[in-house]
Amino acid sequence: MHREPERMNPSPTFFEEALNRYERPLIGYARSFTRDLESARDIVQDVFLRLSQNLSGVDPHRLAPWLFTVCRNLAVDHQRKHHRLVPMEAELLELEASPEPGPSEAAESRETAATLRALLEQLPDRQREAMRLKFIAGLSYQQISDAMQTSIGNVGYLIHHGVQSMREKWTAQEAVGA
Repeated sequence: MHREPERMNPSPTFFEEALNRYERPLIGYARSFTRDLESARDIVQDVFLRLSQNLSGVDPHRLAPWLFTVCRNLAVDHQRKHHRLVPMEAELLELEASPEPGPSEAAESRETAATLRALLEQLPDRQREAMRLKFIAGLSYQQISDAMQTSIGNVGYLIHHGVQSMREKWTAQEAVGA
């Protein structure tokens, strides 16, 4: 007889702690899909609305995979509805640049970030997803495994090959530019 794993009752501060811990990483993750800060914030707001409606059904030990899975699904739905890429606003570009470098270094940094985003978008879906969860959302391999419903070994494979592919494409672009 198969039994469902027992769910723990979340503490009274569970929602607030989840919001404090995951709101910023989720916004960054959602923004990697939407390219628009306001849309990303709206998606994350919907994620936490769903969390508030399902508090008793969410395993606190599997919270991160649950949040990022819901976020990915909402972001993909958002993309389907809008069928186009939203141009990146100057405000977002300024957020990516460090406040310390001069204008030329800041421009180079933004160009590098844009190139990396473009290379990331060229990866196959599963590699791109694993890379986003690791490097944008900051999840562990175990959390990525849970969110993507695959083995930890497959997560390592996807990330390794994603990085390798991006490195090769980067090197090829540098060679053409030199």
